[in-house]
Amino acid sequence: MPVPTSDPALENRRQEVLAQLAKLGDLRPGSLVQRYTKCGRASCACAQEGNRAHGPQWVVTSKVGGKTRTRAIPPQALEQTRAQIAECQRLRQLVAELIEVSEQLCHARVQAARRAAADTVKNSACPSPLRHPPQSSAG
Repeated sequence: MPVPTSDPALENRRQEVLAQLAKLGDLRPGSLVQRYTKCGRASCACAQEGNRAHGPQWVVTSKVGGKTRTRAIPPQALEQTRAQIAECQRLRQLVAELIEVSEQLCHARVQAARRAAADTVKNSACPSPLRHPPQSSAG
Protein backbone atom coordinates (compact mmCIF):
# COMPACT_ATOMS: atom_id res chain seq x y z
CA MET A 1 0.00 0.00 0.00
CA PRO A 2 1.52 3.39 -0.91
CA VAL A 3 2.22 5.89 1.86
CA PRO A 4 -0.67 8.34 2.05
CA THR A 5 0.18 11.92 1.27
CA SER A 6 -0.11 14.50 3.97
CA ASP A 7 -0.28 18.26 4.37
CA PRO A 8 1.94 19.92 1.72
CA ALA A 9 2.58 22.87 4.05
CA LEU A 10 4.07 20.51 6.64
CA GLU A 11 6.16 18.79 3.99
CA ASN A 12 7.47 22.16 2.79
CA ARG A 13 8.29 23.30 6.34
CA ARG A 14 10.14 20.06 6.98
CA GLN A 15 12.24 20.60 3.85
CA GLU A 16 12.96 24.20 4.88
CA VAL A 17 14.18 23.10 8.32
CA LEU A 18 16.38 20.40 6.77
CA ALA A 19 17.88 22.99 4.40
CA GLN A 20 18.61 25.33 7.33
CA LEU A 21 20.29 22.48 9.21
CA ALA A 22 22.58 21.87 6.23
CA LYS A 23 23.70 25.52 6.31
CA LEU A 24 24.80 25.59 9.96
CA GLY A 25 28.36 26.66 10.67
CA ASP A 26 30.71 25.69 13.49
CA LEU A 27 28.97 24.62 16.67
CA ARG A 28 30.16 25.18 20.22
CA PRO A 29 27.95 24.23 23.17
CA GLY A 30 28.08 26.13 26.41
CA SER A 31 28.06 29.63 27.80
CA LEU A 32 30.60 32.39 27.37
CA VAL A 33 31.38 34.06 30.67
CA GLN A 34 33.85 36.61 31.94
CA ARG A 35 35.66 35.81 35.15
CA TYR A 36 38.22 37.26 37.50
CA THR A 37 40.47 35.00 39.55
CA LYS A 38 42.89 35.31 42.42
CA CYS A 39 46.17 33.59 41.75
CA GLY A 40 46.75 32.46 45.33
CA ARG A 41 50.17 34.08 45.83
CA ALA A 42 50.26 35.98 49.10
CA SER A 43 52.64 38.60 47.66
CA CYS A 44 50.39 39.39 44.66
CA ALA A 45 48.26 42.54 44.60
CA CYS A 46 45.14 40.40 44.04
CA ALA A 47 45.59 38.95 47.53
CA GLN A 48 45.33 42.38 49.18
CA GLU A 49 41.90 43.31 50.47
CA GLY A 50 40.03 45.67 48.17
CA ASN A 51 42.19 44.89 45.13
CA ARG A 52 40.71 43.40 42.02
CA ALA A 53 41.46 39.83 40.99
CA HIS A 54 43.24 38.98 37.73
CA GLY A 55 41.14 39.33 34.64
CA PRO A 56 38.94 39.57 32.90
CA GLN A 57 39.42 36.15 31.41
CA TRP A 58 36.81 34.78 29.01
CA VAL A 59 35.85 31.14 29.32
CA VAL A 60 33.31 28.78 27.79
CA THR A 61 31.65 26.43 30.24
CA SER A 62 29.76 23.36 29.14
CA LYS A 63 28.66 19.99 30.48
CA VAL A 64 30.53 16.92 29.23
CA GLY A 65 29.65 13.56 30.68
CA GLY A 66 27.88 15.18 33.62
CA LYS A 67 30.89 17.33 34.52
CA THR A 68 31.42 21.02 33.87
CA ARG A 69 34.23 21.73 31.42
CA THR A 70 35.81 25.18 31.27
CA ARG A 71 37.96 26.37 28.38
CA ALA A 72 39.76 29.69 28.19
CA ILE A 73 39.00 31.86 25.16
CA PRO A 74 41.55 34.44 23.96
CA PRO A 75 40.14 37.95 23.47
CA GLN A 76 40.70 37.82 19.70
CA ALA A 77 38.39 34.77 19.46
CA LEU A 78 35.42 36.24 21.36
CA GLU A 79 33.25 37.12 18.35
CA GLN A 80 33.96 33.79 16.66
CA THR A 81 33.08 31.97 19.91
CA ARG A 82 29.84 33.94 20.29
CA ALA A 83 28.87 32.98 16.73
CA GLN A 84 29.65 29.30 17.38
CA ILE A 85 27.54 29.28 20.56
CA ALA A 86 24.69 30.99 18.69
CA GLU A 87 24.89 28.33 15.94
CA CYS A 88 24.68 25.59 18.56
CA GLN A 89 21.58 27.22 20.05
CA ARG A 90 20.12 27.52 16.55
CA LEU A 91 20.78 23.82 15.98
CA ARG A 92 18.81 22.95 19.09
CA GLN A 93 15.91 25.16 17.97
CA LEU A 94 15.89 23.67 14.48
CA VAL A 95 16.02 20.10 15.81
CA ALA A 96 13.06 20.84 18.12
CA GLU A 97 11.13 22.31 15.18
CA LEU A 98 12.02 19.35 12.94
CA ILE A 99 10.77 16.93 15.58
CA GLU A 100 7.52 18.88 15.98
CA VAL A 101 6.88 19.04 12.20
CA SER A 102 7.78 15.36 11.79
CA GLU A 103 5.41 14.39 14.56
CA GLN A 104 2.61 16.35 12.86
CA LEU A 105 3.43 14.65 9.55
CA CYS A 106 3.38 11.21 11.14
CA HIS A 107 0.02 11.94 12.74
CA ALA A 108 -1.38 13.22 9.42
CA ARG A 109 -0.16 10.08 7.62
CA VAL A 110 -1.75 7.80 10.22
CA GLN A 111 -5.04 9.68 9.88
CA ALA A 112 -4.86 9.48 6.07
CA ALA A 113 -4.15 5.74 6.23
CA ARG A 114 -7.06 5.28 8.64
CA ARG A 115 -9.39 7.15 6.28
CA ALA A 116 -8.14 5.16 3.29
CA ALA A 117 -8.73 1.89 5.13
CA ALA A 118 -12.24 2.98 6.10
CA ASP A 119 -12.98 3.94 2.48
CA THR A 120 -11.71 0.55 1.28
CA VAL A 121 -14.03 -1.28 3.67
CA LYS A 122 -16.99 0.86 2.59
CA ASN A 123 -16.35 0.19 -1.10
CA SER A 124 -15.50 -3.50 -0.85
CA ALA A 125 -17.36 -6.01 -3.02
CA CYS A 126 -18.04 -8.27 -0.06
CA PRO A 127 -20.38 -6.43 2.29
CA SER A 128 -19.89 -6.74 5.98
CA PRO A 129 -22.31 -9.20 7.63
CA LEU A 130 -23.02 -6.58 10.28
CA ARG A 131 -24.29 -4.08 7.71
CA HIS A 132 -26.33 -6.63 5.73
CA PRO A 133 -27.66 -9.48 7.82
CA PRO A 134 -28.17 -12.72 5.93
CA GLN A 135 -31.64 -13.39 4.53
CA SER A 136 -33.47 -16.22 6.15
CA SER A 137 -34.48 -18.98 3.78
CA ALA A 138 -38.15 -19.91 3.79
CA GLY A 139 -38.76 -23.48 3.12
